[in-house]
Amino acid sequence: MIILKSALLKNIKSFTSPDFRKTWVLVIMMFWVAFPAWANEERPSFNSSRYKEDYRFLQNPNQRTDFFDTIKYIPLNKSKSVYLSFGGETRQHYEYIDNNNWGKGVQDTNGYYLQRYLGHADLHLGESIRLFGQLMSGIESGRNGGPRGVDKDWLDLNQAFIDFKLWEKSGQRLKMRAGRQEIIFGSRRFFNYRERPNMRLSHDGLTGIYRTDNWDVRAFGARPVTLGQEVFDNKSRNKNTVWGLYSVRKNLPTNFDLNTDLYYIGLYNRDAVYDQGSEEETRHTFGTRLWGKVKNLDYNFEFLYQFGKFGRGNINAYALASDTGYTISLKGPAKVRFSLRADIYSGDDDPADADLNSFNPFFPKGKHISQLAASGLINQRDLHPRITLTLDEHWSVTTSTLFIWRDSLNDGVYSIGNGVLRSGQSSQARYVGTQPELEAKYIFNRHLDVKGIFVYFNAGKFLDETTSGRDITYLGSMLTFRF
Repeated sequence: MIILKSALLKNIKSFTSPDFRKTWVLVIMMFWVAFPAWANEERPSFNSSRYKEDYRFLQNPNQRTDFFDTIKYIPLNKSKSVYLSFGGETRQHYEYIDNNNWGKGVQDTNGYYLQRYLGHADLHLGESIRLFGQLMSGIESGRNGGPRGVDKDWLDLNQAFIDFKLWEKSGQRLKMRAGRQEIIFGSRRFFNYRERPNMRLSHDGLTGIYRTDNWDVRAFGARPVTLGQEVFDNKSRNKNTVWGLYSVRKNLPTNFDLNTDLYYIGLYNRDAVYDQGSEEETRHTFGTRLWGKVKNLDYNFEFLYQFGKFGRGNINAYALASDTGYTISLKGPAKVRFSLRADIYSGDDDPADADLNSFNPFFPKGKHISQLAASGLINQRDLHPRITLTLDEHWSVTTSTLFIWRDSLNDGVYSIGNGVLRSGQSSQARYVGTQPELEAKYIFNRHLDVKGIFVYFNAGKFLDETTSGRDITYLGSMLTFRF
């Protein structure tokens, strides 16, 4: 409590700074502008992947009940087959981490402030051609040691792609997407746009998309975009390439709700780094996901096997991931979901040989673990019971406890960005730590929400036996406005 009180007192000055006041004045203005939309609660929520939104229903003037509808659908010809849509969002995020990275490295004693701004334009040229562009800006204030690589980017293109519809017949559609794009697959465990940090992740790539009523099949080749901190300096490089084929089959003919993903993903990294060392990596992954819902029970199981080459050695790795939940309806709109996540991500068996058994999670979803995400999805076994209480359309509370072990005693602990945090060669302890978390969220309306997060990481024996094994305390608040 003394630590938390000290952090809050130290931040009073930063909260009352001119820059902070200007930011929150802007947010409050947007809040009041959105006020007329409170009465319109029937519309779907904004999609986190904004290019998936469709505003053609606004052709009907009677549907234009939101303040922002004048810019969500702008017809540009008489037949209205050519139209333009604008949108954006801002996220204002305060973070305080006591003993970041379990006390290793430069520490921040009073927290810091992160701002993210996204703005997009979506142009449809008839039914066959569509152009989507999205600008991104991120600002960091007050962090000791300066911004991390994912904290700051003054201005850059997060997305800029064009869609061509190549063929459509009898409910079957084929299109091509080319350019800078956010790529997501499945439950986003291993291929995600990196929503938890301040700056999102995109790829420069080419994607072919085939769809029917029950199938969604995507073939792609892409390179992840590396962030720069200045203006329009983000770029991708050929030293890191990913390609594959991802298929989703919904509504399998069974007596219960069953859907499946089947996929292959290839990865090349010229400078891959693991606890064993750094080498050129070419990795091939075959995976499947089974998911669905049976009455109040929902399930999501994923199995992956990886092979390939790491320098002169062979890759042999795997992952088993699961999320099973049961939802109970309470009085009125209230409901509670009890769930358990149980995962195994393989680690390296022997750092002295050339072979590698460490799983590669590609571009993992940090929030799948927690807002803190102190450790990543390599060489890890975990159990994660969760309870989510939804009181009404506004309030929800989630509490959970994450238990983490090392899978192999000969491999280390990694970050959510797949970097080595602690070598496994100085301790034979398996237990990494226990992490309880509490998150409360309030949704004002479809435009505006706010949440607060508390996380405590109790370092286990492995961290105690390595350098700087201190417990972590995390406090965060996040206000998001979308239009």
